[in-house]
Amino acid sequence: MIFQKFLKGKSLTSRLSHSALGKTLLITAFCLTLPSLFAVKFEFDIQPGTFTMNIEKLNSPEGKPELSASQQTKASEVPDAETTALPNLLKKIIEQLPHIFTNPLSSNVTTSRPNANAAEVLQPPNSESELKGKGEKELVAVRDGMASVEIYLSTYAPATMEVHLYDVDGSEIWFKGLSLLLWQRPDDSANAPVSFKGDSDQSSMFKVKDGDYSPRDNLTYSFDLKEGQKIVLKTGGQAEPTSYIRVKGTAF
Repeated sequence: MIFQKFLKGKSLTSRLSHSALGKTLLITAFCLTLPSLFAVKFEFDIQPGTFTMNIEKLNSPEGKPELSASQQTKASEVPDAETTALPNLLKKIIEQLPHIFTNPLSSNVTTSRPNANAAEVLQPPNSESELKGKGEKELVAVRDGMASVEIYLSTYAPATMEVHLYDVDGSEIWFKGLSLLLWQRPDDSANAPVSFKGDSDQSSMFKVKDGDYSPRDNLTYSFDLKEGQKIVLKTGGQAEPTSYIRVKGTAF
């Protein structure tokens, strides 16, 4: 091993033969312990060529190593580079994407379709949904298609069953001033037929005896839905737990 050059206590260049390659780590450790030496350069003569390795200390007492000793270089500038002024860029973003800079609660609605919950989104095609007993449930049509509603209202006191249809803009669709389906029973014996699309379905009740009427089983009503329309199912009052509304169809 021959020390060819000592750069004023700053860096060291050494040429090593192939046989001295195994001693590189020991030499490096020794050289970098010298307080005045911040960079070491090794050249390996391994035929058919010569290979170079630079090792340097990252922090010198002066604060930064010299370029000649550390072999550090600066990236070249890109020629003919075009830049966009930041104010113009922000103005363009505000014009094209105004919702980014507005409060979601005060921003304009981008769609008139009603929101769907996770259960509705994950609902498999042509699935059946059920509202049993008292409560409320919403369903959104994921495609144009047909829907059918099967209902049964059992009660001994005032109870109601409703199916509301909402358009894609959120407004309710009325039928002769009434909701899509309405069933109001004051007790367990009155003749209180179902109203569907504004018309009374007298066949929804049957006479047991004079003054005593009961609801029929398996009452089913079908209608068309458009993608994005929503139906809301409601059962209230003193409806018995056996009451239900079942919905299925190709729109879901």
